[in-house]
Amino acid sequence: MLELLSGFDHDTVAIRASGVVTADDYDQHLLPVIEEKLKDHASIKLWYEFDERFEGISVGTLWDDAKLGLFHLTDFYRVAFITDSRMVSGMAHALAYMIPCPVRVFERSDLGLAVQWLKES
Repeated sequence: MLELLSGFDHDTVAIRASGVVTADDYDQHLLPVIEEKLKDHASIKLWYEFDERFEGISVGTLWDDAKLGLFHLTDFYRVAFITDSRMVSGMAHALAYMIPCPVRVFERSDLGLAVQWLKES
Protein backbone atom coordinates (compact mmCIF):
# COMPACT_ATOMS: atom_id res chain seq x y z
CA MET A 1 0.00 0.00 0.00
CA LEU A 2 1.21 3.52 -0.82
CA GLU A 3 0.10 6.52 1.20
CA LEU A 4 0.62 10.07 -0.03
CA LEU A 5 2.16 12.27 2.66
CA SER A 6 1.48 15.96 3.18
CA GLY A 7 3.59 18.74 4.69
CA PHE A 8 6.34 18.73 2.07
CA ASP A 9 7.39 21.44 -0.38
CA HIS A 10 5.27 21.89 -3.50
CA ASP A 11 7.98 20.35 -5.69
CA THR A 12 8.09 17.14 -3.63
CA VAL A 13 6.19 13.87 -4.01
CA ALA A 14 6.15 12.14 -0.64
CA ILE A 15 4.90 8.60 -0.15
CA ARG A 16 4.98 5.94 2.54
CA ALA A 17 5.01 2.24 1.65
CA SER A 18 3.56 -0.35 4.00
CA GLY A 19 2.31 -3.90 3.62
CA VAL A 20 2.59 -5.08 0.01
CA VAL A 21 2.91 -2.41 -2.67
CA THR A 22 0.92 -3.34 -5.77
CA ALA A 23 0.73 -2.15 -9.37
CA ASP A 24 -2.60 -0.50 -8.51
CA ASP A 25 -0.83 1.55 -5.84
CA TYR A 26 1.54 2.89 -8.50
CA ASP A 27 -1.19 3.47 -11.08
CA GLN A 28 -3.71 5.07 -8.71
CA HIS A 29 -1.49 6.94 -6.25
CA LEU A 30 2.10 7.49 -7.33
CA LEU A 31 2.03 8.11 -11.09
CA PRO A 32 -0.86 10.62 -11.05
CA VAL A 33 0.77 12.78 -8.38
CA ILE A 34 4.15 12.68 -10.16
CA GLU A 35 2.55 13.72 -13.43
CA GLU A 36 0.56 16.47 -11.69
CA LYS A 37 3.70 17.89 -10.03
CA LEU A 38 5.55 17.83 -13.34
CA LYS A 39 2.94 20.17 -14.82
CA ASP A 40 4.27 22.90 -12.49
CA HIS A 41 7.94 21.87 -12.16
CA ALA A 42 10.61 20.81 -14.66
CA SER A 43 11.89 18.31 -12.10
CA ILE A 44 10.75 17.18 -8.66
CA LYS A 45 12.00 15.63 -5.45
CA LEU A 46 10.89 12.22 -4.18
CA TRP A 47 10.51 11.18 -0.52
CA TYR A 48 10.03 7.40 -0.46
CA GLU A 49 9.49 6.16 3.08
CA PHE A 50 9.15 2.50 4.04
CA ASP A 51 7.48 1.89 7.40
CA GLU A 52 8.02 -1.06 9.71
CA ARG A 53 4.97 -2.86 8.23
CA PHE A 54 6.44 -2.92 4.70
CA GLU A 55 6.41 -6.51 3.39
CA GLY A 56 7.45 -6.17 -0.22
CA ILE A 57 6.52 -5.30 -3.78
CA SER A 58 4.40 -7.43 -6.10
CA VAL A 59 5.94 -8.68 -9.35
CA GLY A 60 3.68 -6.38 -11.38
CA THR A 61 4.88 -3.45 -9.34
CA LEU A 62 8.49 -4.23 -10.16
CA TRP A 63 7.58 -3.74 -13.81
CA ASP A 64 5.76 -0.47 -13.00
CA ASP A 65 8.78 0.66 -10.99
CA ALA A 66 11.02 -0.03 -13.98
CA LYS A 67 8.67 1.93 -16.26
CA LEU A 68 8.60 4.80 -13.76
CA GLY A 69 12.38 4.95 -13.85
CA LEU A 70 12.45 4.70 -17.64
CA PHE A 71 9.83 7.37 -18.36
CA HIS A 72 10.66 9.73 -15.49
CA LEU A 73 14.39 9.09 -15.11
CA THR A 74 15.40 12.72 -15.59
CA ASP A 75 12.33 14.20 -13.87
CA PHE A 76 13.78 13.82 -10.36
CA TYR A 77 16.50 16.06 -8.99
CA ARG A 78 16.75 14.60 -5.49
CA VAL A 79 15.49 11.29 -4.04
CA ALA A 80 15.41 10.30 -0.37
CA PHE A 81 14.69 6.75 0.73
CA ILE A 82 13.77 6.31 4.39
CA THR A 83 13.97 2.78 5.75
CA ASP A 84 15.30 0.60 8.53
CA SER A 85 15.23 -2.47 6.30
CA ARG A 86 18.66 -3.69 5.16
CA MET A 87 17.06 -5.24 2.07
CA VAL A 88 15.33 -2.00 1.01
CA SER A 89 18.45 0.00 1.83
CA GLY A 90 20.53 -2.29 -0.40
CA MET A 91 18.05 -1.98 -3.26
CA ALA A 92 17.98 1.81 -2.88
CA HIS A 93 21.78 2.01 -2.93
CA ALA A 94 21.85 -0.10 -6.11
CA LEU A 95 19.14 2.05 -7.68
CA ALA A 96 21.13 5.19 -6.87
CA TYR A 97 23.68 4.19 -9.51
CA MET A 98 20.97 4.27 -12.18
CA ILE A 99 19.28 7.56 -11.27
CA PRO A 100 21.04 10.69 -12.60
CA CYS A 101 20.43 12.78 -9.48
CA PRO A 102 21.53 12.73 -5.84
CA VAL A 103 20.02 9.79 -3.95
CA ARG A 104 20.42 9.17 -0.22
CA VAL A 105 19.17 6.48 2.12
CA PHE A 106 18.26 7.44 5.68
CA GLU A 107 17.22 5.40 8.68
CA ARG A 108 13.87 6.25 10.22
CA SER A 109 15.67 7.68 13.26
CA ASP A 110 17.21 10.32 10.93
CA LEU A 111 13.96 11.80 9.58
CA GLY A 112 15.08 15.33 10.44
CA LEU A 113 18.31 14.93 8.49
CA ALA A 114 16.37 13.46 5.56
CA VAL A 115 13.98 16.42 5.47
CA GLN A 116 16.88 18.88 5.66
CA TRP A 117 18.81 17.09 2.89
CA LEU A 118 15.74 16.92 0.62
CA LYS A 119 15.17 20.68 0.98
CA GLU A 120 18.68 21.45 -0.27
CA SER A 121 18.93 22.34 -3.91
